[in-house]
Amino acid sequence: MSTIAQEIPQKDAGKVRYVDVILPLAVPGTFTYALPLDGPPVVAGMRVAVPFGRGRKLYGALVLRVHEQHPGYAKVRPILSALDNMPVVLSEQMALWERMASHYLCSLGEVMIAALPAQLSLSSETRLVAGPNVEVDVPGEGRSVILLQALEDRHVITMQEAGELLGLKDPMPVVKRLMERGALLLEEQLKEDWKPRMAKFIRLAPEHTSETALHKWFDQLEKAPKQLHVLMRFVELSRCLSDAPKEVEQAKLVHASNSTTSVVKQLITKGLFQPYEREVGKPSDESLQQPLPELSPAQQTALDSIESGFTAHDILLLRGVTSSGKTEIYTTLIERAILRKEQVLYLLPEIALTTQIIGRLRRRFGERIAVFHSRMAQHERTALWMRCLDKNAPEIVVGARSAIFLPYRDLGLIVVDEEHDTSYKQHDPAPRYNARDMAVLLGGLHGAKVLLGSATPSMESQHNASIGKYGRVDLLERYGAVQLPVITRVDLRDSAKRKLMRGHFSSTLIDSIQQALAKREQVIIFQNRRGYVPVWQCETCNWVPECDQCDVSLTYHKQQHQLRCHYCGRHYPPPTHCGHCNSPRLRMLGFGTEKIEEELGELFPEAKIVRMDQDTTRGKHALERILTAFGQGAVDILVGTQMVTKGLDFDHVSTVGIINADKLLHFPDLRSHERAFQLMAQVAGRSGRRKQAGAVIIQAQDVLHPVLELVVNNDVEGMYTRELEHRRAHGYPPFTRLVQLTLKHRYEEKVATTAGILATALQAGLGDRVLGPEIPIISRIRDKHLRRLLIKLDRNRHNSEKQFVSDTIDRVFGEPEHRPVQLVTDVDPM
Repeated sequence: MSTIAQEIPQKDAGKVRYVDVILPLAVPGTFTYALPLDGPPVVAGMRVAVPFGRGRKLYGALVLRVHEQHPGYAKVRPILSALDNMPVVLSEQMALWERMASHYLCSLGEVMIAALPAQLSLSSETRLVAGPNVEVDVPGEGRSVILLQALEDRHVITMQEAGELLGLKDPMPVVKRLMERGALLLEEQLKEDWKPRMAKFIRLAPEHTSETALHKWFDQLEKAPKQLHVLMRFVELSRCLSDAPKEVEQAKLVHASNSTTSVVKQLITKGLFQPYEREVGKPSDESLQQPLPELSPAQQTALDSIESGFTAHDILLLRGVTSSGKTEIYTTLIERAILRKEQVLYLLPEIALTTQIIGRLRRRFGERIAVFHSRMAQHERTALWMRCLDKNAPEIVVGARSAIFLPYRDLGLIVVDEEHDTSYKQHDPAPRYNARDMAVLLGGLHGAKVLLGSATPSMESQHNASIGKYGRVDLLERYGAVQLPVITRVDLRDSAKRKLMRGHFSSTLIDSIQQALAKREQVIIFQNRRGYVPVWQCETCNWVPECDQCDVSLTYHKQQHQLRCHYCGRHYPPPTHCGHCNSPRLRMLGFGTEKIEEELGELFPEAKIVRMDQDTTRGKHALERILTAFGQGAVDILVGTQMVTKGLDFDHVSTVGIINADKLLHFPDLRSHERAFQLMAQVAGRSGRRKQAGAVIIQAQDVLHPVLELVVNNDVEGMYTRELEHRRAHGYPPFTRLVQLTLKHRYEEKVATTAGILATALQAGLGDRVLGPEIPIISRIRDKHLRRLLIKLDRNRHNSEKQFVSDTIDRVFGEPEHRPVQLVTDVDPM
């Protein structure tokens, strides 16, 4: 690749072309560089190496446009080299990036950072380590040898250091070649290298699969009752004498037979069983041969309505009650899209859901599915990105929110499962986008159909369907005609007066759990607060320990025996005396999942109890292990935060307990009632999904709250109607669009001054639709004081009003005295 060394003066402008590029930096606008006519061929969507800033640091910039118009600078820096032979970003992606940057009031560089895998976003600060093929000979490339030898001594070098070692202004082409050969890796690849988790399965040895052979084994094992019992349970679970036998996971067989792995190993030693390993979520050859379930009449009607609805609308909302079989409808639509030679994007709100969903999809589509998620190593993400650009692009992509950024060529269908879920919203860093909304935009750019599915749709989606912007299809019958769960409300005040409480559990909930355990059924307990207790307090003066860096009380975590701040992550030793009056009388207030887990252990000592929250799912496969164990029946009671409300599908859950609904209902937020309804309805839907109706126990002090009445009746329409009137009366979404501005600075006076000036400037154009500045509930985080503004935009003029907001921000923060204040802009906050 040719390298250009000197700057191009304006008088020689006729000899060169120019490229407008996006830099992977949080800086506004694009930047223009020179490209001589005899330079490397460059087109939009390719990456080029460019210097930027006074220190002339190198960046892999993305070409947005090639043109011949001089930008008007005295001197225009040239690009140093082209890093690609073909575009790595397509025109539809560029359009998505520009629309995203405009809508979410962020820079194109911030969108680029979020969109591109790190391996495609190189800079001077990129840190390199030796790769697996570092010892491969590199004949005739002395510079490469120098670089690899330096890595043996230093272990880690930056791209800038590589340039200094090689004596090159632009080391990126050399580094890129070595990365493609596997001789170099990005440093984060070593930390993130992800391998699929394997599980052990049991099958009968081929010579023992007949009914006659099994009867001989029954006779032979009469004197080994434990082994005989395991064999009988295996026959029952595997249906090995039927036309459609199933595989049996070893852990599930051990739990179902109430046995041990040593007994299973004895049968393996005798030659009856054969063990084997398989990737979790990957179907066996036998399961691929199984007949696929037929659609129920209700599912078929919904499917027909969707297909006819797509003739009138590009976007449809599918409201299907929990366990109605929405996934099977999605699968059938995906199959038909593939027959039309179209690509499909299937979005899920949580990586945790991919194992279950991918297993079901692979039973239908085999290996035609590609998975894109944050646990993948950087080189795997890059490989999938490049594969999407190739003719051999995957037909189906399943992923979380970042999957919208992949390059698609023939996208025909986008499915957004659990479209209401707040996990689709990116909270930090910018762009703070909602993947559901961007999926709708992506579908429009590609001319694809978009299906939004949920049992409890968001207010915005329901409103869009009600005004005809979206089409709508309802699926209000559970698959197999299973009844919706029976929901019982328990008055905590009354139970406490009548002394029917044991810890935080009412007698009603305890009895329901006992009945479930007696039938070898499973239980889910939902408490939307992690830790042991959220507050320690002095009984004498009411002093509460708080974080040094944040104005928030510290949560006690008993397992680690420490107080933690859930905002900045700092932790402290638990106090033995009051920090204000030195009294030793300290008490604990409230409760979290850790305390609930402990109380359950005392109430049900024989039960296997597992907790699923942010503390127990930090490991690479931790969440997957918990869900797998629960699915196998190896866990009796699952305690968790809102993770347990996601669209998980387990056969044997019969009881769900919601410990304290009041905390959900009385949170000071405009969406608290909507979110409380969704969380409770979703977690209730985890019960009774296969056979008879499940039981849901909701404990609350305000049992007559109207939202609880709506949850009990599963009244989605009633909830929408009730909430819509409140939103209309107070001018909140879906009748307006919101922009939330959060200002941060170490000095409170500084942030207060800037927030006041910004509010005054905004009110000049928007009047009383600018609320604040106010001090948020948590007024200081990570030693920075906060002020918050909330802006209501007219939906009919939101683009022009948003431009006014952007211009006003630029004008205020363009003044030197306000530049040190940090501003976080969140459009459509959740």
